[in-house]
Amino acid sequence: MKASDANRNPKRWCEFHSDHGHTTDDCIALKREVAELLKRGHLREFLSDKAKNLLNKEGPGLPTEAALALPPQEDRVIHVISGGSEVSGISSARNGQEAEGPKRLLLGKENISFTAKEQEKVLALHHDALVISLTIANFLVKRILVDNGSSSNIIFHSAYADLELEPKALTRKVTPLVGFSGEVKQTLGEVLLPVYAEGINQATKFLVVDCPSSYNVILGRPWIHDMGAVPSTLHQLVKFPTPWGIKAIKGDHENSRSCYQTTLEGRPKSYSNYKRSFRPCIPKSRKWKIWMRFPWWKEIRNET
Repeated sequence: MKASDANRNPKRWCEFHSDHGHTTDDCIALKREVAELLKRGHLREFLSDKAKNLLNKEGPGLPTEAALALPPQEDRVIHVISGGSEVSGISSARNGQEAEGPKRLLLGKENISFTAKEQEKVLALHHDALVISLTIANFLVKRILVDNGSSSNIIFHSAYADLELEPKALTRKVTPLVGFSGEVKQTLGEVLLPVYAEGINQATKFLVVDCPSSYNVILGRPWIHDMGAVPSTLHQLVKFPTPWGIKAIKGDHENSRSCYQTTLEGRPKSYSNYKRSFRPCIPKSRKWKIWMRFPWWKEIRNET
């Protein structure tokens, strides 16, 4: 953006712009133009022998320093102030304590990466969210959204009710959740549930929320970081380290798109028909506590 005439120095002249305000030697636009021409192989006859040798050593396939684009000038800086809470684990007091404490070692020693071959297994270029299925408290739960934009792990009450947990499993601790547009939703409480993923049984704290949702569970940053996981929506995979190497869980394209479509359409007319169904695998008379029921599996699935 050109400065106003009042702010430009009339004693400085630019031959490239035929205008005053800065000198030709300081003209950024001219430097960019020359860099682009040198990148294309022009104007090299005007270079010194030292500059020519430098360009020849770098070779045509390597980017030259002159060819690098200069960063744009910032008009101003936008600062964002974000308040912390117990939900995100970044309250002011705790933030200071963590800054003074020792850093935690990274989980695992192997590199986690995604390959082009893994991307080829995805049918086409997409914008789908990463939706997976996991075993939570001995139930195979589908429609689990892996969301690194969420500061909490969420289980919706309709899915929580299907787990058939004892009432005392729920800690009545109300936590305010703030949405994208600032709306506040109070939770019913929190519960600690085992989440099984490829040999890892991770005790995970969930906030129980009573509101319509096309998902059963949202796994946010707490679960992702505790597992040392790296999710990729592009590859439709979430990878994490285990004692047996890097493991991966594939996303479910069909459920992901179904959840998205349901979200666009809004809450169904008959929400009771939309409620998750489950298939019991043990007799009603054999209701043990949750930590004694690990050999048996149940399934929470959607009616289609």
